[in-house]
Amino acid sequence: MSLISRVGRRSMPLRLLLGGIYLVLTLGAFTMIYPFALMLSTATTSGADGDQLRLIPRYWFNDTALFRKYLVDAAPVSDLAAWFGHDQWFLPSDIKESQLLAVTSTSASVRATVAADWRRFIAKTCPDEFKMPLFVRGGRENPLALRPAYLRWLAGRYGEIDEVNRAYDDNATTWNELELPTQPLHRWPDDDIRGRDWRRFITSREPVRTGIFNIDATVYDFLVARYGSAARLTEQTGWTAETLSAVSYDDLARFSLGERTLRAFFRRHAPLRFVRVDAAAAAPSWRRFLRSINEDPDLPLDERLPRDPARVAAWARFVQRSAPIDALDLVRPQTSWRTFLTERYGTVDALNRAHGTPYSRFEDATIGPTMALAHYDAYRNMAGRLRWTYLTHNFLTVIDFIAVHGRALWVTVIYIVVMIGTTLTVNPLAAYALSRFGLRHTHHLLVFLLATMAFPAEVLMIPSFLLIKSFPLGQMVLVGLCVAAFVWLKTLMGKKMPLLASASVALLVTAVLSGYVLPRLAARFDLSLSVSLLNSFWALVLPSLANGYGIFLLKGFFDGLPAELYEAAVIDGAGELTILRRITLPLCKPILAVMALGAFTAAYGAFMHAFLVCQDPAMWTLMVFLYEFQQQNTVPLVMASLVIAAVPTLIVFVFCQNIILRGIIIPSFK
Repeated sequence: MSLISRVGRRSMPLRLLLGGIYLVLTLGAFTMIYPFALMLSTATTSGADGDQLRLIPRYWFNDTALFRKYLVDAAPVSDLAAWFGHDQWFLPSDIKESQLLAVTSTSASVRATVAADWRRFIAKTCPDEFKMPLFVRGGRENPLALRPAYLRWLAGRYGEIDEVNRAYDDNATTWNELELPTQPLHRWPDDDIRGRDWRRFITSREPVRTGIFNIDATVYDFLVARYGSAARLTEQTGWTAETLSAVSYDDLARFSLGERTLRAFFRRHAPLRFVRVDAAAAAPSWRRFLRSINEDPDLPLDERLPRDPARVAAWARFVQRSAPIDALDLVRPQTSWRTFLTERYGTVDALNRAHGTPYSRFEDATIGPTMALAHYDAYRNMAGRLRWTYLTHNFLTVIDFIAVHGRALWVTVIYIVVMIGTTLTVNPLAAYALSRFGLRHTHHLLVFLLATMAFPAEVLMIPSFLLIKSFPLGQMVLVGLCVAAFVWLKTLMGKKMPLLASASVALLVTAVLSGYVLPRLAARFDLSLSVSLLNSFWALVLPSLANGYGIFLLKGFFDGLPAELYEAAVIDGAGELTILRRITLPLCKPILAVMALGAFTAAYGAFMHAFLVCQDPAMWTLMVFLYEFQQQNTVPLVMASLVIAAVPTLIVFVFCQNIILRGIIIPSFK
């Protein structure tokens, strides 16, 4: 029967009341769905847009936003600032989509021509010393990261990690322990096997995955540190520049910013690996410098950074302290790039028509905008699959990490199975005994069971830990033997042995043996009566083997079953176990299903207790494992791990909600 009659439904105030109730319920549902949806969307982001906290990330539907993500994963933000000519790019959040329009609005024909020239230059003309790796930042959240490709390359070259260790004189136990070699700018790369393999790997990469050392980016970093803004640069040097990123090394080398600025650059910021000294012009200063440090003044002056480690220190000190500024220069990829363009196009007009540039001479050609356009072309060729890669990468990374590292998945599955099995065994047996056998002090036992709910789990955690750490196995075995002996004697003697008196004597004997005799014997013979159950499934299962609330709930359910069923079963000669198995449990499937779901939820979500009693990584549950994973990774990967952790619980609820509702509704009818 409906609570509201048909006549009452026609009342406008009542309709407004019902509408208000539905509105409140809808808003309440939205407040539950919105956080999960936000967590799900954040799990598909990365360092480029993870701080935006959008319900629908823009890169899902916007190509420029997707290109922005690609750029942030490809190179440091300071390099991107030099590519695109924007001074205020210090963090990924500083890069605005509108600032990329100068590149994204370039015609397809010009873009394709520039990209083809750049690929040809990287593959055939550019000296290897200028080639730098891209996609080295971002860690696990970068789907285009260089490190996995490098590890695959090593695996293909050496096969096994032991072969890599022998070649590199290393002691890595897994591939993940191998790190990317550094790319030094103030010394020559190592010339050992590892260094040669690294350079071989870099040169084997496809051109769109290979970067170029851009001295203009180094100049930009220097100017930001020295002046901070273009206005201050103009104020102190007299050189007018719209942005700091518009200042090139050519401007410095022509003394456009003054000798002091060029001197400060070479003394503090110039990468020594690419510095070139005019030996003839710097010879007098070199001899004076050698005399000042008590070295032979006849030592030759190298034009480039010496490869002999014994001579590097003196050469570096000379460049950074005493070398004449007009004798210093840099070897740069710009020179090779301009030579390449000259040979390919012949005239500046032909170059401008092909590249859509306003150059007046080949010396005006820079590599920053060219790299930006080449990477946009590479992005356009992979935009479709790149979007899907970003959508799924974090989830696949978490799943791969769980599957490959440790045993958390198997430990959790076993823990859940054991917990459900013990919950559906111990609790029904205890509840059946209390319900079926009308004990005199049943209500006292129920109060005791319910009293366990008065203490939070955190309060019981430390006593449980101490008990598991030193589990009294010796006393437990002795008590079990005493109980078995008492039952055997009672069965043997029958009514000749009064139950109350014999039980009291047995209790006293058991207490004396386990509390006095056994400890003294153990101390005399230096035996241990306790064992440690830490880092075992016993530690996980024993504290929750029996549940007071579950026993209370089951007893109430059992009490509601018709007594006639039990009487008929007894008349038919059924034993108690048969009655429990054939009558009681089949009629209680809904409540047993609820208890099984509770056991699943408790075991699957176990964290604090599992973390306390199982500190060995080999026995970590999934929640503990994901907690450790979250400590080492960024917010998007953390959100992805939370989404994956929520999926099993969500699936169980979706498929078992009818059972849950039956477990709630059926007791009310009883």
